[in-house]
Amino acid sequence: MSLQEPNLKMSKSHANPLSRILVTDSPEEINKKVMAARTDSINSVSFDPVGRPGVSNLLQLLSILDEQSRSPEELGTLHAGLNLKNFKTLVAETVAESLDGIGARYNEVMSRDGGKYLDHVEKEGAEKARESAEETMALVREAIGF
Repeated sequence: MSLQEPNLKMSKSHANPLSRILVTDSPEEINKKVMAARTDSINSVSFDPVGRPGVSNLLQLLSILDEQSRSPEELGTLHAGLNLKNFKTLVAETVAESLDGIGARYNEVMSRDGGKYLDHVEKEGAEKARESAEETMALVREAIGF
């Protein structure tokens, strides 16, 4: 869900870039976005989607990335002793660590051959698609008698 409006989905089309985490975000950007996430004035952690949608949203995000597959409720109980700043720091570190390999691979692919690697892949894919389509169309023409 959105980091700024927990009742909305996280979306790349949202006007506020602080509302979403992108796989290409650096650890610093992730930290900035999570630390700016909307929560509430209760300086503790608990899972209550109706009463505390912002904190619950962060717990759900943490749950998705949890290596032990704990539920948001379990994580809320586990981290109940943390203040919001420390909790947000934990969430930011977990997200950054989880996305680290993806962002690095993305940057590597995008910079390969001076950024022209994807153009090459796209060209090869288009050629294969044209060949496959031509074979299919030849079968269709034969089947209908053209």
